[in-house]
Amino acid sequence: MRLPIFLLSLTLSLSANGLDDLRAVLAKLRAPEPVKVSLEHSFWKQIIDNKKPVISQGRVAAQVEENSLGLRISWSRPTLQQAARELDLQELEPDRATPTRTALKNVDALEVGESLNHVEALLRDLTQAQVQEEKVETWQGRPVKVLVLKLLPKIPDAQRKYMKEVKVEGKVWIGADGFPLAYSSLVAYTGSRLLISFEGGNAQDLQFAKVGNRLLVTHATSEEHNAGFGASTQTKKTMTLTLR
Repeated sequence: MRLPIFLLSLTLSLSANGLDDLRAVLAKLRAPEPVKVSLEHSFWKQIIDNKKPVISQGRVAAQVEENSLGLRISWSRPTLQQAARELDLQELEPDRATPTRTALKNVDALEVGESLNHVEALLRDLTQAQVQEEKVETWQGRPVKVLVLKLLPKIPDAQRKYMKEVKVEGKVWIGADGFPLAYSSLVAYTGSRLLISFEGGNAQDLQFAKVGNRLLVTHATSEEHNAGFGASTQTKKTMTLTLR
């Protein structure tokens, strides 16, 4: 039974700290069982450096399995054959696009493994987070708790001295069982080096499903951009994981 929003709001007000509650719930997800998923990944990148924009993009699918032996990402024979054909054609036409090879190169095994159980990654983001607001919103037709967060910028000391302004925000949607349904983060920065200004940032949106003791990322999108020194780059990635 779904609680009316005003009743859910009352329930939320009785919780001392929504962030502490979330951390405690995530800490319960230990010793995840084996999992098998189908993966779909797409990638798009544009580079502009005072010339015609150069765009690379591609889409690829794979089968993924994680168990006590480790992580396995399996590419189909047709996918590998297509990647080989693209390379052969590029040898004849150097400017020819290689979408399958591009997508294959941009599938990060560490990122895939992290997406199979996002608990540790999310806890790292929440380690020094500060709650700016707790509220109730409607998510996919149902009322949920939302934490609006200020996150800690993760900038190496060697780069920090060039930064003028850095803004890092996060937002977590939490279901009635206390487990996160979705998470978004936004980073924006400006700075200067050698009297040349630069700016950039990235945005990430994740959706989760609790699968046994796993917090599975079912869909992820990310966008990154930066501009300065006469050039700009924009990147977009999506990943969907489906249980099989």
